[in-house]
Amino acid sequence: MTYIDKLALILVRNRKQLVARSRGKDVYFTPGGKREPGESDKDALIRECKEELTVDLIPETILPYGVFSAQAFGKPEGTMVRMTCYTADYEGTLTPNEEVEELAWIQSDCPDDRLSITGKMILQDLKEKELID
Repeated sequence: MTYIDKLALILVRNRKQLVARSRGKDVYFTPGGKREPGESDKDALIRECKEELTVDLIPETILPYGVFSAQAFGKPEGTMVRMTCYTADYEGTLTPNEEVEELAWIQSDCPDDRLSITGKMILQDLKEKELID
């Protein structure tokens, strides 16, 4: 089994979760990405959120949320994604970059076909913890 190790930002406001959609894709993802060699989780998450969302995470507010693993979206069977998730506050205005076509705030009624498997798992977890509607 192959693992893709990723980091993600769980951002909830007004009982909705922030998700992003890449250009040319139909499915929303949780903002974040992969570490570069030698990068810590915190440094990678700060970099990825700056790249995708054009905001600056406030380092001292970055807290662990949880780890979610599932079949990687759009990858061969047996390729798993392990998504280590964090919460954080930020400075700036959330704005999609050139790779991201859309940012959206979703609730638990978001259609399953609009989310990756890990996206569904995170949404369900947020609902169970009564953090989103």
